[in-house]
Amino acid sequence: MSIVVITIPGEDKRDFINRLHTSTNGGVDLVIIQKTKPLSIFWRLYRFLTTLPILKLPQEIWYSLLLRLNRKNIQALNYFREAQILTTPPTYNPKIIETYSVNSPEVHQALQKISPKVLAIWGSKILEPHIVSTAKKAVNLHFGYCPYYRGAVANQHAVLCDDLDKIGATIHYVNEKPDAGDILTTIKGDITCPPQTLFQNLHQEAVNKYIEIISNLLEDKELIATPQDISISKNLLLKSWTPSKRYAVAKKIIDWEKNTINTPK
Repeated sequence: MSIVVITIPGEDKRDFINRLHTSTNGGVDLVIIQKTKPLSIFWRLYRFLTTLPILKLPQEIWYSLLLRLNRKNIQALNYFREAQILTTPPTYNPKIIETYSVNSPEVHQALQKISPKVLAIWGSKILEPHIVSTAKKAVNLHFGYCPYYRGAVANQHAVLCDDLDKIGATIHYVNEKPDAGDILTTIKGDITCPPQTLFQNLHQEAVNKYIEIISNLLEDKELIATPQDISISKNLLLKSWTPSKRYAVAKKIIDWEKNTINTPK
């Protein structure tokens, strides 16, 4: 009985996994990395055009251009993904499997062989029940403050809604709905900090807490979990994360940063 991690590519994910592997004395038996299937320019353009109403296409193309014309916009949006990497080893310490589908028969077969004690998820697509059921317990790290903001780009959605006190991260058990399982802990972002610092600190604190919780589950420690009331949640789907919304969030982050920096200490 051990740990299997399901995640996506990224240096912050690799850092987390190697730290978890070390802190659990080699407890991570397997890492499953969900890659994004490469798409041609034609297919990317097709998906962009087919997910938007025709009347909104000129507006979204305009905002897409505005995002790229000013580097500050891109930098502001990157704050949500920035992390302070504590170690930068060139490879993963545990064994890895790369796949385009975490719900594939190959992944299911690998998980059945291991029968992990803890399935630790961070950043993958929604897992189907047959994948989750291979583990004794399945937990997820979600960068959003549950139950208020679930699903994709949750903290971005909180900024878009001017709901800054609901920026945070949630560690929860996995159930059949996205980010809706019983909550093990939540971490709130410190909105008195400039946004870049806030998100870096939030990332580090959440990952540290995630490692602690996974380690406790591996040792069969009893943890208190609180059911979610998802009736109060907001969920911004990834397909709705349009250029106009990205631009609006980038401008809010830039204004927030100016106000924070210019505020006397």
